[in-house]
Amino acid sequence: MTANSCIETIRNLPQASANAHMQRLCGISHFFEDGYDFHSIIHSPAIVREDKEEYGDWQTNQDLALSICHLLKKQGIRPQVIIEPTCGKGHFILAALQTFDNIEEIYGIEIYKPYLQTLKLDILQHYLDHPQASKSTIHLLHRNFFDFDFQPIKTSFKGKDILVIGNPPWVTNSKLGEIQSNNLPPKSNFKKAKGLEAITGKGNFDIAEYICIQMIKLLSGEQAHLALLLKNSVIKNIVAGQNQEQFPIRRIEQYNIDAKREFGATVAASLLHLTMGDNGAQRCQVNDFYTSTPSHEYGWVNGCFVADVSSYEQYKYIDGTSPLKWWSGVKHDCAKIMELTLQDGKWVNGFGQVADIEDTAVYPLIKSSDIKKDKTSTSRKFIIITQKSTSEETEWLKSKCPKTYQYLIENAELLDKRGSSIYRNRPRFCLFGIGKYSFKRYKVVVSGLYKHTYFTLVESPNGKPMMLDDTCYSLGFDEYDNAFAAQCLLNSIPIQAFIRSLLFSDAKRVINKDLLMRIDLLKAAQHLKGKDIGLNESIWNRFISFLKLNAIPKQHSLF
Repeated sequence: MTANSCIETIRNLPQASANAHMQRLCGISHFFEDGYDFHSIIHSPAIVREDKEEYGDWQTNQDLALSICHLLKKQGIRPQVIIEPTCGKGHFILAALQTFDNIEEIYGIEIYKPYLQTLKLDILQHYLDHPQASKSTIHLLHRNFFDFDFQPIKTSFKGKDILVIGNPPWVTNSKLGEIQSNNLPPKSNFKKAKGLEAITGKGNFDIAEYICIQMIKLLSGEQAHLALLLKNSVIKNIVAGQNQEQFPIRRIEQYNIDAKREFGATVAASLLHLTMGDNGAQRCQVNDFYTSTPSHEYGWVNGCFVADVSSYEQYKYIDGTSPLKWWSGVKHDCAKIMELTLQDGKWVNGFGQVADIEDTAVYPLIKSSDIKKDKTSTSRKFIIITQKSTSEETEWLKSKCPKTYQYLIENAELLDKRGSSIYRNRPRFCLFGIGKYSFKRYKVVVSGLYKHTYFTLVESPNGKPMMLDDTCYSLGFDEYDNAFAAQCLLNSIPIQAFIRSLLFSDAKRVINKDLLMRIDLLKAAQHLKGKDIGLNESIWNRFISFLKLNAIPKQHSLF
């Protein structure tokens, strides 16, 4: 018998009788939640749509859900209670029914009712096909996760083996806000961002991260497991947060999946498996989902968050504070106006318009894509530099570069519309990320966007300093020998291995300033000899003296 034909047999029963009959057949409590539900399932089955934008809706295919349940069972997990906080079409619930044999209760919460209606029919079909299978009590609830009270569930099943399983939405709170979705958590500073961090985006967070944290809190003190499909960035945030939160988690495991194959999504994602306990685990073991082969462990080591514990332990002597300060490149947020190309001896902007301006304020510009392997001394782009420091007024352009100033005035509508708060209450046509360091003749640079960590020496042509855009980071030098020695040191085996032990290749910016400032060049240099990296001892010794002389002073407290 099919589920639909079974429904036909109860068409004329009262709702209460129909519900009692359905619970005997398939275990679902309140198969028909209300009169509307009763009418729609019997007379007009739901038409299911998917709204990936509003719901972060990447439905898990049945094969993957089954594989995850089998993996958990192989690890000895025998849940008595299963909770799926955003169950969608319910593939995990169906997989659990086919995998685990001692489930007493199942709770599925879902905001989109047609998914629940479809799931009810699928569960009914499962039991019609397997009439001898033991039946769990199944609660499928049309609710919004963000205002659902899980506490009564926890109270009812104190001491039971609980498994929270599923695939929470892959969407951020700010994205839901943009599309005016109601599928949002209550207003709160969930990430505890402050000031500039909140302005620059660190107040944004993934909905899945919020859900995961709430489930961890729910499971605290219980004999429980959590198995959720999440973006790798979300899992990393949860592991990173353990240093402060100290949630009672005994073991953290990550099983990398092929999200392109499973979901058609170009994002790094994995199964997060948490085993609750008393240890406050701060490291995550990474495995391949399809083979269960372990690859590495990441997390906290003596107060430092690292991407590869084993590699970090070998090169942790390099971890500290860079004796030289790393700087990001120039930020202007108006490339069509501020960035130029040289065509037939004329400056041309991003609109293809000739810019009749002086050469004085025009500098060669290097972007991440322009950085060559060893040395870079030419540029395909140029940039208008309006300041020597972020606090300098731009009025000097009126007298020194009147054509340039007029060009900026003519394009003021676009420049004045730059949305970032960093331009507020500052000189008109100002820049960000500009200072003495920007005008150094030699720079050792690295891109923040690419997975490779090779450092390149940039030499300014014709004596005019080479500028970098804000996707790059640099150290500035007045002397070539010091710049070359720094490049050789940064590309040495120990420092490259140390960097790789810190960086997460799936991050939006693989390399950032915080990471670079952890490279203690002086410590690294004192573990090497010049000949180890192809330098003569004279240059090497002078470079070490340079590092000692220019080391960033440590801040001492008065108290």
